[in-house]
Amino acid sequence: MPRASGRAQDAPATPNAPSRPPPSREWRQRAAPPPDIAETLDLPPFQARLLYNRGIRRREEADAFLAGDSRDSHDPMLLPDMGKAVERLVRAVNSGEVIGIFGDFDTDGISGTALLAKALRELGATVVPYLPDRVNEGHGLNTMAVGVLRGQGVSLLVTVDCGSSSVDEIELASALGIETIVTDHHSLPSSLPQAAALVNSNRLDSRYPYGELTGAGLSFKLVQALWAALRRPSPDHLLELAALGTVADVAPLTGENRYVVKRGLERLNNTENPGLRALMARAGVKRGAVNSESLSFSLIPRLNAAGRLGHASLSLELLLADSAEVAEPIAERLEMENVRRRELTREGVDQAMRQIDPGPDNPPPILIVESEDWLPGILGLIASNISERYYRPAAAVLVGEEVSRASMRSIPEFDVVEALNRSHGLFHHYGGHPRAAGFTLSTSDLPSLKSDLMLAAEEKLGNRRLRPAIDVDFEVPPRVFDDANLEFMQSMEPYGEGNRAPVFLTRGFHVARARRVGQQSNHLKMTVVHEGRAWDAIAFNLGDRPVAAGGRVDLVYNVGLNHWGGVTTTQLGVLDLRAAG
Repeated sequence: MPRASGRAQDAPATPNAPSRPPPSREWRQRAAPPPDIAETLDLPPFQARLLYNRGIRRREEADAFLAGDSRDSHDPMLLPDMGKAVERLVRAVNSGEVIGIFGDFDTDGISGTALLAKALRELGATVVPYLPDRVNEGHGLNTMAVGVLRGQGVSLLVTVDCGSSSVDEIELASALGIETIVTDHHSLPSSLPQAAALVNSNRLDSRYPYGELTGAGLSFKLVQALWAALRRPSPDHLLELAALGTVADVAPLTGENRYVVKRGLERLNNTENPGLRALMARAGVKRGAVNSESLSFSLIPRLNAAGRLGHASLSLELLLADSAEVAEPIAERLEMENVRRRELTREGVDQAMRQIDPGPDNPPPILIVESEDWLPGILGLIASNISERYYRPAAAVLVGEEVSRASMRSIPEFDVVEALNRSHGLFHHYGGHPRAAGFTLSTSDLPSLKSDLMLAAEEKLGNRRLRPAIDVDFEVPPRVFDDANLEFMQSMEPYGEGNRAPVFLTRGFHVARARRVGQQSNHLKMTVVHEGRAWDAIAFNLGDRPVAAGGRVDLVYNVGLNHWGGVTTTQLGVLDLRAAG
C-alpha cells in the first residue's frame, strides 16, 4: 500500500520550505463506469471501478494488469540495431577489449550505468564507467569525455540515457578508434550519429511494442539480449537497478515499465547489493517494505544529491560497491549531501519567494527568479517549488558574469519547450520536455529572453483562470476500506506516473482532533470520524487551513499504511480539504 501521502524529498515542496499553502484545487470526479462493469470484469463494484478508471475494460486486461508479469516484457531483439549492439559487445567481451560506459548524471543514468557495468563485469569484461560533471560538462556525451576514455584504452563505448544527438562527439570517437553503441530513449534529431548501433525505441523503424522504457530500462534490455546470446539465464537480479531508474525518471508505470518496477521491487526487498543495503539503512527504509514511494521519497533523492551538489560518481561508486565496508561510508556521505541539498533548496526557495511581485494573490503568468549564488543542481528544485506553490510556469536562473543557466518547470497549460523555441537564437543550449526544460545563454541576452517568455505566457495564459485540479476516482464512505479492498489496492501497485494511487472523496467527516505539526507547523494531523469510526489523517503543507476539533470537513485523500513503532495502521493521506457543505 502507498504511504498515506506526502511528496518525494526531491520533489517541489519541502517540509521546511517557506510557508505558502498550495492553491485550492478543483475536485474533478471521474465519470461513472457502465453499470455492467463489475460483471464484465468479474470483480466487486469498488474494485472494478478503480480498474475502469485506469483504462481497463476487459477481464483479460485486468488479469494482465494485476499480474504485472512477463507477458508485458518483450523480446529485446525487436529494438532497432539490438542485433548489431549484441554482436559488437560479444566480440568485445570475447577479445578482452576495454569497454567504456558513458551515462547521464541523474539517477536513471547512474542506475543504468551501474546495471550495465555490473552485467559486463560478471561476464569478465574490463569496464570503465564515466559520468559527466553537471557544471563543467553538462548533459550528454562530450569531447572531453571521449578523450579521457580513449586515454584509458577504451575501444568500444556504450552510452546510457543519452547519445542520440551526439553527432560530432561520436564522429570524434570514431576518429580516435572508438566504436559507439548508443542506448537512449530521448527524441531523435533530424541528423543521427554514425554509431555502430543506435538502440532507441523512438526510431521510426522500431518494431518494439512499447515506447516508454527509460535509460535504465534499455540498459536492462541490452543486457538481457547479450546474456541470451551468450546462453546465460535472464539477468533478473539486475531488475532492481532498472526499477530504480524507471521510478527516478518518472516514467509511466504501465506496460513493460510496470513489469520492470514490480519485479524490481521484489528484488529490492531482498537485495544483496551492498550499496543499496547501506543506502536503505541510512534512509530508514526496511527491506520488505520497499515500494515505489520509498524509492521516490528516500533512496532517489540521496542518489541525486551527489550530482546536484558535487559529482554523481559518488552514487555510482555506491551502486557498484562490492562490500559493506566500502558501501557504508559512501552512504553516509550521500546522507550528508542530501541534508545539505535540502537546506540549500530551502534557502533558495526562500530567496525566490521574496522576489515574486506583486504577491501571492495575483502572480504574473510566468515567474522568473534569479540569483548569482544558487548551485546549478538545485535550480530545478527551486523552479518546481515555485511552480507548484503559485501554479504558474517558473524559471530559476543562475546569473553568471558572462553566461547564465536556468531550469524551468511548468503546468499542463503551458509548454515551456514551445515557448523556448520562439527564442532559439538566444541560447547556447536548450531543451527538455513540455513541463521541464533548461537552457544556457549569454547573460547580456537574459533581459530579451525574459521579455519573450513573459509575452508567450501572456498570450497563452493571460485570459485563463489558472487553478490546479485533482482527479477523484469516486466518492465513498470510508467503511469500504475493508481488508479485501485494501489488499486489492495493494495489488494495483506499483503506483506512480500513469498509475496514480487511487484518490477518494468523503464528505462530512467530524474532526475529533486537529493539530499543526512540522518544524514550521505547516502540516496538519487529524483524527476524523465517519459513521462512528475514527481514522488517522495527515495533510502535508495544509497546516494553514482553518480546521479545529468539533468542525466538519470534506476530504480528498489517498488511503495508505502508516508504519510507526512496530504498529501498522490505515491512514488517510489528505490531498485537499474544505469545510463541509
